[in-house]
Amino acid sequence: MTLLIVIMNDAERNASRGLLLLRCHTATARTPPLPDLSEEMIMEILLRLPARTLVSLRSVCRSWRNLISSPDFTRNHLRRSRLRNPSLTPLRIACYNSLPFRCSGVRYDSIGVLSVQSIMENPSEPTKVDYFSGQHYYRIVGSCHGLLCFFDEHDYQNTRGILWNPCTGFTFQSPQISGQAFSSGFGYDHLSDSYKLFGIIRKKGPSGVEYSTRIYTFGSTLSWRRIDDSPFGLLGIPTNHFCMAENGVFFGSSRACTINWIVNHVVLYFDLGKETYAHFTLPDTDSSDYLWIQCKKLCVLINCLSVCYGYLRTQPSIVWQMKEYGDAQSWTKLAMISFHGLFSPLQPLYISETDVLLAVSPSFKIVLCNLNDGSVDFPVIDEGAENDPYLSQSICSRMAYIYHESLVSPNGLQGNSSKTLLRFIKPKPNPIVSWVYVRPEVQ
Repeated sequence: MTLLIVIMNDAERNASRGLLLLRCHTATARTPPLPDLSEEMIMEILLRLPARTLVSLRSVCRSWRNLISSPDFTRNHLRRSRLRNPSLTPLRIACYNSLPFRCSGVRYDSIGVLSVQSIMENPSEPTKVDYFSGQHYYRIVGSCHGLLCFFDEHDYQNTRGILWNPCTGFTFQSPQISGQAFSSGFGYDHLSDSYKLFGIIRKKGPSGVEYSTRIYTFGSTLSWRRIDDSPFGLLGIPTNHFCMAENGVFFGSSRACTINWIVNHVVLYFDLGKETYAHFTLPDTDSSDYLWIQCKKLCVLINCLSVCYGYLRTQPSIVWQMKEYGDAQSWTKLAMISFHGLFSPLQPLYISETDVLLAVSPSFKIVLCNLNDGSVDFPVIDEGAENDPYLSQSICSRMAYIYHESLVSPNGLQGNSSKTLLRFIKPKPNPIVSWVYVRPEVQ
């Protein structure tokens, strides 16, 4: 019989099925390793625990820290979450203000994080927002495998990319590059097992404003690489007219990993593995309806690239889903969202197993749309305005990204920042330390 120490909060108790809590106890960082369990058995047990619990368990002993921080363990934990138990890497929403300054000169430098599970399961109960304060204004570019990617744009002459894992606190900064990123995207390249940051960089040159397309691979790379520019000419767009003001949407599968933008009536995509461009058309609409489309929003829903059409008049928003990535004939109408006083365009983020769509309105009102009966619910969000009045006051310019809590860091990279880039504002709840009984195997 062996005792295994596990640190849990209330939300994580349900995720650790098969483990029986016996009694509360206080553990220390000097807790010795378990001598009568093999490393393989310890790893199998740890792989069944949520990411946030594992972050706490890294302090139990050096061998556990090395195991939980290893690239193989983080990959296996992420894979298990996808295939067997999504509760191991719970969903979170990260929101921030897309305007770097108020008219009074106060900088918007805070990022809010809230639980998707709390929103979906208890919409009438307030979901609290945890706030992180940055040293500068950080613009979120995208999310992938639990990593959030930013551009640090505190000065308008230079920029750098920042990678952040909110669950582990990992941060990594790219080298600085001259200019500002006009269009950008972030994602994972499965061919090279690396994370890449794409940006069209705009800067002043001898003959005026110059544009160049650059890519940075997070790792030991010391510089940004220049790559071929986006093929706007092939789409009938002048090369000096950029239509990709929004960040690209990452889509990943075993066949392709791409960053996608809407340009006119096509989806332009960049293949992160081949580092080439291609495009396909958006779903067809009735010619009379097309004139009323106010905005088109790309997203990924149920592992499929999707697009939401928002209309000017009081008619339902339409969500289309691409069943086979890259095949324009596979666009399928997924949902119609009734007006209900909502203003377009909605930004879809997630669809639950019970067919409830979670979306964000332009005023940053979180919306739950039941696709089975057409009902709409507005969850209660406790924004804690006293913690961050600037983020709470300027709701019309917010952006939101969805991500999974995870242990991932690119190829086992160590953070390269000597200072805290993002400081947690709201105090964390005290963890509950419990003894757990592990049933021995029958010989």
